Amino acid sequence: MNTETIDTGPVLEGALNVAEFYRDATVLVTGGTGFIGKVLVEKLLRCFEVKKIFLLIRRKANVSATDRLQQMLEGPIFDTIRSTAPDAKERFAKVVAMDAAFDREDIVDDVDKTKLCNEVQIVFHVMASIRFNEVLDEAIAINVTSAQRLYALASSMAELRSIVHVSTFYANCDRPYIEERIYDDVPYGGLEHIQLFFKSLSVEEKERMTRVVLGNMPNSYVFSKKCAEAMIGREFGHLPIGIFRPPIVISSYREPEPGWVDCFHGATGLCVPVVLGKTMWYYGKPEVKPFMSPVDHTVSGMLAAACDIYRRQCTILPVEKPVPVYNFTFEKNRFAYGDMVELVCSGLPNVLDRWLSRIKCRISPWKIFPQMLLWLMTLQARIADEILAWFGKRGSNVKIVSAITTLSNAVEYFRCHMWTMDNSNVKRMLSLLSRDDAKRLDFDGEQIDWRDYHKSYAKGIAMELMRKNDRRKSSMASNRA
Repeated sequence: MNTETIDTGPVLEGALNVAEFYRDATVLVTGGTGFIGKVLVEKLLRCFEVKKIFLLIRRKANVSATDRLQQMLEGPIFDTIRSTAPDAKERFAKVVAMDAAFDREDIVDDVDKTKLCNEVQIVFHVMASIRFNEVLDEAIAINVTSAQRLYALASSMAELRSIVHVSTFYANCDRPYIEERIYDDVPYGGLEHIQLFFKSLSVEEKERMTRVVLGNMPNSYVFSKKCAEAMIGREFGHLPIGIFRPPIVISSYREPEPGWVDCFHGATGLCVPVVLGKTMWYYGKPEVKPFMSPVDHTVSGMLAAACDIYRRQCTILPVEKPVPVYNFTFEKNRFAYGDMVELVCSGLPNVLDRWLSRIKCRISPWKIFPQMLLWLMTLQARIADEILAWFGKRGSNVKIVSAITTLSNAVEYFRCHMWTMDNSNVKRMLSLLSRDDAKRLDFDGEQIDWRDYHKSYAKGIAMELMRKNDRRKSSMASNRA
């Protein structure tokens, strides 16, 4: 097996010149209203002199793309720009929403298509379904077919410089060692055969066959991401495209503010009981050291990768350039799951809470104890909801326990396995940054002080819990009105 990472061009400090790459550039972003997408848009507006940012946004619950964009820009993540940039209004005006329907062959209408093909230079495809229990053909439709249609559109962009396809480091988690290359070994004859086969199945048959097709892969999300990478290598290798593989993405380290988060997927969701002072034990191996990346580091890596993809395309040799892959993971400076509770607790304001949470929340190597505790918690939650019902109030205790349990089960695989990897392309990017760009794009994971990071982690979760509660109350009040 060839494990050599192929690269082009000299290793010179400042060779990327990232600031200049984005100056007066028009950027297209999918998934811009999501967790990573919001940080990406905010970073582009705050730190770079871009000309325009097109966001492809799907209509949701009868809310138009323009209205969804306005709601996003009013969010707290953009407060730094509002408070520090004198031209904040002009910066926000650079962001343009476009109605998109990824379930159609033409994802935008003809007018918008013409605009994109004439103006866009840089594309970030961030949109994805991150539901781990999705039926396989639905996961493929969102994570593969949507990308396929977007890159077909990108093929007609006259000034295209770079495309960053955001995948996941775990797209090939059935391998103990993951290289920076595409693994085109999709089983059962490949993606097309799987799609054709699923077309003839009933809903029940699809659910049963999903487990069969996945094989050693833990869920349809990572499998569909693997299929997307293989599709890119086969169909779009002629484009200036690269695959960016972030690991578990968690709340921000420093930008736009320490600890910022707006969703509770993955590791962050499992830390909610710690912040709330609830009891929760998870099954896993305490010694396992996961790959984690703060969202601001992840976005900075993506921004540098787009520039690096362009640099590779501009070199003369080799004539046939492989699709570059970036494993955004760092071997050193990782902490074990067994230490995670203590780290999260270090950010709790109350000394007693810090002490109690270390007892209440644990990673257990024995499955029986988390299962027993879950049974007791579910019983307690049902009793609490029944008592609330007697007083005419609706309880949500069972719903909360169920949600945390579902999330815990979905990511259990990743608490029990550990990987090694090659990240030569990411390290090379770091070496190519100028001093100014390195300050602007801080993404060296080996320099993260995790104790310093976790000082704001619990606070960030608590702030988002309060925001969600306020939105829930506001929604209930408007419904009553």
